[in-house]
Amino acid sequence: MSEGQEGVSFSRDYFVEMDVRSEDAYELANEWFDEVVFTKKLVLNNEPDWASLKEEVKALRKTYGKVALLIVTKKPSLIREVKGRNLRALIYVQGGDMRINRTAIEARVDALISPWLGRKDYGFDHTLAGMASRRGVAIGFSLAPLLRASSYERVLTLRFMMKVWELTRKYRVPRFLTSSAENRWEVRSPRDLMSLGINMGMEIPEARASLNFHPRRILSKIT
Repeated sequence: MSEGQEGVSFSRDYFVEMDVRSEDAYELANEWFDEVVFTKKLVLNNEPDWASLKEEVKALRKTYGKVALLIVTKKPSLIREVKGRNLRALIYVQGGDMRINRTAIEARVDALISPWLGRKDYGFDHTLAGMASRRGVAIGFSLAPLLRASSYERVLTLRFMMKVWELTRKYRVPRFLTSSAENRWEVRSPRDLMSLGINMGMEIPEARASLNFHPRRILSKIT
């Protein structure tokens, strides 16, 4: 079965930006994409005030519609705690630490973002790829870290992204291409994000599906 024929209607001209992290980034992305997810970064060392967080997510949903929480933590137990709450938001986990990468997949979060971030390897293997496929956990391929990297780091990071993409393709893991923009200067158009995918080794239809079909299936979980 080809991509885009698994239960979600597929339009070639419909693009989704799954991860922007500021108001000005959202406003610009909203001009270029058909749907945009506003992401609140949640840096956790301990459990948050759940009532306050739930109210904040409710307010963000009223403003932005589609909302994600990006969990940044060194404590795997906090990922499970957030996932177990009915927060009516997509749950992303910032990758990098191998224990965190594994826990995110085991907990069935919506997406693991950049599992290679800050590592000397790509932070993702055949075991995790197979598990992510079975549990429906998407891999987010972010452009922003490349923009901030030195020339050497950029080459190394792209190599890691290419390896993760090979595993994602082999095991049919859901995925998306995203800017992960912290400000408007890091926002990129659908064409630019497709170029990132192609540089990673995607065919054009695969890059397009990473901005359309897979994001729309993920969004269907909270709509």
